[in-house]
Amino acid sequence: MTKSIFLSKPHHKLTFTLALGLMLTACAPEPEVKDVQATEAEIEYLFDRWNNALQTGDAAAVAAYYANDAVLLPTLSNQVRTDHEGIRDYFGYFLALQPNGRIDESNITINGNIAIDAGIYTFTLTKNGQEQEVQARYNFVYERQNDGEWLIINHHSSAMPEDMVDEPELMKNILIKEQG
Repeated sequence: MTKSIFLSKPHHKLTFTLALGLMLTACAPEPEVKDVQATEAEIEYLFDRWNNALQTGDAAAVAAYYANDAVLLPTLSNQVRTDHEGIRDYFGYFLALQPNGRIDESNITINGNIAIDAGIYTFTLTKNGQEQEVQARYNFVYERQNDGEWLIINHHSSAMPEDMVDEPELMKNILIKEQG
């Protein structure tokens, strides 16, 4: 009968068992955050946190609140941003306008680890010492990460169409095209 040299002594068996346990623990997947329902106040705070990052003037600080694979459809750029480099690049430009945002209308939907905040916000922008208020539609989609932190996974911001065209005239033209 052949004996294993490695497991022949009692302390070897203990060492082997502990090593195996550590290896299995290290290979275990990261535990997921339980679907503890977030509150609307918690989701509202995420805009304040993001807006406070804007006040720092640091594009990297703003980008830190976006997931690595987040999508940003910004108001002042025609380019879709799909990574931190692109998001930092956009905010490098936008932060030069010293933006300060406020929510005018917010509609929050929460489903487990996903939350959507959609509505209207207004930014006070400063260029050449002149302040201007710009109102826009927004949509933030947040995802709670495994560590419990909420990150932006999708952010769409666009100018209000009513600011660009006369809405009744636009609707009239659409109806004429549909009837013609």
